[in-house]
Amino acid sequence: MHSQQVNLFLKTLEDLEKRVNQQDPYEILGASALIRKLFLDDHPLVDQINRNHKLKLSFEVCLPTEVPPGLPKPTMYTIQDGLDPNTSRPGKQISILTRDQFFKVSVLAINGKEYTIKDVVLFEANIMGAVHAGSPKNEKENVLKTLNAHLSVGGYPSSLRQLKAIGRVILKALSPLKSKIENNV
Repeated sequence: MHSQQVNLFLKTLEDLEKRVNQQDPYEILGASALIRKLFLDDHPLVDQINRNHKLKLSFEVCLPTEVPPGLPKPTMYTIQDGLDPNTSRPGKQISILTRDQFFKVSVLAINGKEYTIKDVVLFEANIMGAVHAGSPKNEKENVLKTLNAHLSVGGYPSSLRQLKAIGRVILKALSPLKSKIENNV
């Protein structure tokens, strides 16, 4: 493994940690570009780094509460800090997920349509400006943009604010890989 790749990985994690702890919306937005680089680009940085170590990554999350049978689904929900076991309500069950499962977790829904962690990260990176500043290209992106214009959580657009918990969960999941790399350097 090249020391340049290792340095890029370690600096990316350092930058992600800094950004998810910021209050400035621009700084938080940048977390989506880092998450995209780590996991969602064509050649994810995590795969490049983990190729030699072959660590099984696991993501600890608190999943949204299931709607009891017979009750209608809520018109709208957002999980926000409830995703991260460290900031979720006390006593909430923790689920250990694979990477694929993690990025498929529904973190918000509106009018019966669910939006996953992957949807939120790519929306913030590719539409809201972390990587590209663009216009919504499909119904999901249009709904997210509309939702963000009308719903804020803690003073931030809903999907932007969701990046904070997503980033914290990712940092915890990558901690064993980070430690292994730092011990080998």
